[in-house]
Amino acid sequence: MRIAPPFGPTVALAALLFMSACATTSTVPVPANAAIETPDSALPANVKGFSGKWTGTWIHSQTRMDHVLIVQSVTASSAKVIYAWGEPSNNYINIQPGSRTLNGTIKDGVLSLTHPSGATAKYTLKADGTLDGVYTSQGFNSTATLKRSTS
Repeated sequence: MRIAPPFGPTVALAALLFMSACATTSTVPVPANAAIETPDSALPANVKGFSGKWTGTWIHSQTRMDHVLIVQSVTASSAKVIYAWGEPSNNYINIQPGSRTLNGTIKDGVLSLTHPSGATAKYTLKADGTLDGVYTSQGFNSTATLKRSTS
């Protein structure tokens, strides 16, 4: 038996696209062309620090999903990223793992992405070298802490 989440399927689908967990059973597909450009050394630390591959946990309600964020290039005010996700930790909604390229903005130390659905994900570079993330869709938030990946 399938139990529906306490909100509509559109909100749940949008939320799950940005949520992730560090579960070892899920695979996140990352495109083969996921090259990362070295940022311009003249850029401020709170901009060039976003560059690289990040993995972490988006958590919304009782659902989690593996997530990889690859910041391929940054300028003083923008970024090109690959946003990739795995399977949800429960079966509220059937989402296949996937990825997409998005263009984001960087302002005041925050990398912001807008999904085609209108949902947003905002990442803040923390002093300890992690990214704190907040995903928002139709009034629902998911949170994440991402760590830089060396692989």
